[in-house]
Amino acid sequence: MSMISKDVQFSELMNQLRHLGAIRFVMLGVCAALTVGMLTAHYSLIGLGVERVSYTRLIGTAVAVLFAVFEILASYHYRQFANRAVELEGANGAIFEGKKVRVFGPVTLLSLVIYALILVIWWGS
Repeated sequence: MSMISKDVQFSELMNQLRHLGAIRFVMLGVCAALTVGMLTAHYSLIGLGVERVSYTRLIGTAVAVLFAVFEILASYHYRQFANRAVELEGANGAIFEGKKVRVFGPVTLLSLVIYALILVIWWGS
């Protein structure tokens, strides 16, 4: 059985990093779509005077929390892949030179702020 070269491993890791970046963007879009749908249902039920309308608020909260957890997990996996890519790239690499990848980096924090704003929308109204 032959060993996979470092170049091929690095190329695959970079593909995985791009894929995770796209997944994080899609997760934010799906969460926004679900939130808009739940908000529409919530206010439609309020307009109709239906009892137990608070269930939509709980479902909306659960969706926001679930997607925030997904974001943290995706960020953790991103960091794991990036750390391995740094090892493969070596000290003189052009892509990760001098960069530190954190789980709670700027992109993750911004996403978590957006999920927190979704929670404010649900519980502020």
